Amino acid sequence: MTEDEWLALARQLIEAVKDDAPSITDWISAVSTAATLVIAAIAAAIALFQLIQAKKLELDKSQPYVVMTMQESISPQFIDLVIKNYGQTAAYDVRVLLNPAPTRSQDGAEVVHLPEVIPVMAPGQEWRTHWDSASDRYSSTLPDRHEGTITYFGEKDIYKKQISSKAILDWSIYKSRLRMVEYGVHDLAKAVQGIRKNQEKWTENAGGSLSVYTRSGEAKDERELWEYQELKRELEKEQAAASPPSRRVRAKKSEPDAVSE
Repeated sequence: MTEDEWLALARQLIEAVKDDAPSITDWISAVSTAATLVIAAIAAAIALFQLIQAKKLELDKSQPYVVMTMQESISPQFIDLVIKNYGQTAAYDVRVLLNPAPTRSQDGAEVVHLPEVIPVMAPGQEWRTHWDSASDRYSSTLPDRHEGTITYFGEKDIYKKQISSKAILDWSIYKSRLRMVEYGVHDLAKAVQGIRKNQEKWTENAGGSLSVYTRSGEAKDERELWEYQELKRELEKEQAAASPPSRRVRAKKSEPDAVSE
């Protein structure tokens, strides 16, 4: 093609482009379509993120959750060391490390033994042991703060890595607190045991047991009143018999004469 032919073709292409150029309406439609696609992509990303988070939350809820705490025993001053699974599934191969090692003030410094490993802890299951008394701990020189770590595994077919939780057990918050003593069923049982022990010591004689007698209080009161009145009459008779004759005569003269009709 000659130079003139090339120029003629270029002019034709330019004219064609000018004729096919998009209008303002086309531009608005294109922008709207692009915005719709962007919004749809963002919505899909958010939905995917929420789905991932929901699945993660569901997995977190279904996993075991083993913690180590200090809890009150039968009395507020007695504290137990407790390892409990608060999760919804079983925990496997539970191991506990506490530094320094727990000790109780009995006999100076008695070691509180912890299990080396707990093979399985079902949901809600706990391991508990008496640790110490807050009143005894107050006067002891044993350490207050203990830092611990609990490691365990979840369901074998879901969780592939070891789970761990931290624990800080501090006696100082128990030694300085004020508390009200509340008596419950345990205290009632102890009181009944004390009454039973005292009753077992009651004896009528050296070789016998306690005898129980019943009586009518009203009948006894009537009998005692009758005996008192009889004794009073006897005393009056004795006093009258022992008085001098002159007093008896004067007593008779002092009596008024009978009025005859």
